[in-house]
Amino acid sequence: MESDSKHLNNLFSIITLGQTKLLKANISNAKKEIEWFLKDKFSITLHDVIINKELQLTDNQIKIFNKFIERRIHGEPFQYILKKATFYGYDFIVNKHTLIPRPETETIISVAKKYAPFNDALDIGTGSGNLAITLLLENIVHHIDAIDKSKEALKIAIQNKKKHNTLGVNFFYNDIFNQRPPKKYDLIISNPPYISKNEYCKLDKHIKNYEPRTALTDNYDGLNFYKFFSKNLDYILNSNGKIIIEIGLEETQQKIQKLFVENHYKYKWHKDLNGNYRVIELYK
Repeated sequence: MESDSKHLNNLFSIITLGQTKLLKANISNAKKEIEWFLKDKFSITLHDVIINKELQLTDNQIKIFNKFIERRIHGEPFQYILKKATFYGYDFIVNKHTLIPRPETETIISVAKKYAPFNDALDIGTGSGNLAITLLLENIVHHIDAIDKSKEALKIAIQNKKKHNTLGVNFFYNDIFNQRPPKKYDLIISNPPYISKNEYCKLDKHIKNYEPRTALTDNYDGLNFYKFFSKNLDYILNSNGKIIIEIGLEETQQKIQKLFVENHYKYKWHKDLNGNYRVIELYK
């Protein structure tokens, strides 16, 4: 009986059973997620997994592992379980109050880097603070104000500021529609809620059930922030400044472009690594 128990507790058995459960739940990256989880929670590396399959896990470790599998099966994002997500090579603390950073959003950093450095920047809808902090870590900006209307998200952003020791970022509460920032900036960036109310209803359950709705949709046509920017940038952007904004579905591209052209802005479109138009760069 003891040998059977040990066999069930060894690394190979744990990974095999967990992977089977996740694959049944349509989690295609099951094996990698398990490897990342074991490394993060138990300091068990890929090397251990390969050469030491008989490594025994404690009862407590198995309990923690099984809880992870259960949460993933129910659709909770991997990043929320680990309480962190990678963006542009840096780890950021995330939770249910912050959007999970996507690789596509890294396009904003790549575009801004072409014109670096900027003195003063503004990040509108900062969430976990990943964009603002990355701009500082990559020496793209000297100082950045980062705003959000979610006080809970700002708590996480401040934790990330401490984690990365980025003194040049200032996080504060602001609802941009009702409270204009006190000065103008050389660079403005934003990954706004660009999903329409109709599109939001069609999203996967694991997104709707866990990620903050206000970070995903404007509860209207998905264009509210672009309409606001097109009419109000003169008040917050320096005359020789740039604004770099992410967009969602490519079918909104022409509508967004038209908004800014009508307000006399010049533009450049930039594709993400998937070849999709993801970011619009605007200037006078």
